Amino acid sequence: MLLMRNRLRIFVALFFVGMLCGLPVRAQQAAGQVERQKGTASRSLVGTTSDLAQGSQVFVGDEIRTGSGARLLIRFDDESKLTLGENARITIDQFVYAPGGESSQALAIVVGVFRFVSGKIGKGSPRDVAFSTPVATIGIRGTVFLGGELTVGMPVGQPHYGFQINEGAIEVTSPGGSVVLDEAGEGTFLPLNRVAAPTPVRQWTAAEAAEAEDALAF
Repeated sequence: MLLMRNRLRIFVALFFVGMLCGLPVRAQQAAGQVERQKGTASRSLVGTTSDLAQGSQVFVGDEIRTGSGARLLIRFDDESKLTLGENARITIDQFVYAPGGESSQALAIVVGVFRFVSGKIGKGSPRDVAFSTPVATIGIRGTVFLGGELTVGMPVGQPHYGFQINEGAIEVTSPGGSVVLDEAGEGTFLPLNRVAAPTPVRQWTAAEAAEAEDALAF
């Protein structure tokens, strides 16, 4: 009887081991790779952090960070591009690119200046691209735009965030209201420390545009 019980226990243990071994290992979903880099940058996921270099892959769920004085250009698999300035932090919340099928892209900017260039997902199905920032969400329409914390454009001493359209159109929506930027060079600003509507749309001055461009230049 004891021998039979031991054999039964061994059989049950082997059965569950076999079941576990048969389960597929969930691989990380690749989203793109580093096309260009200056200075230091890293990716973090589930408590692990690794340095990035030109050619490094980035994955869904990654938190991407850049160091002081750094610049980073990520090319996603749908050919969209995200450029980050120094001390930036973003997360790749979602990325699925299925040519001819359902695709989606969701990026969250936590801090830093950035430029985004739409790829095949954004050009083919703009509603399937979700873009969030600390002050507003962005609806894109086949777009090249930039944004981030800036010092020029609002009263001195008032921390603020700016957005400028370079190509296509975006809708900037905050809890206080929304505006559409659809002419190259147009921009808007929002304060960082309170809820407000975006400022009236206007062409950015040379100084306003230069600050953002300089923050992204390699």
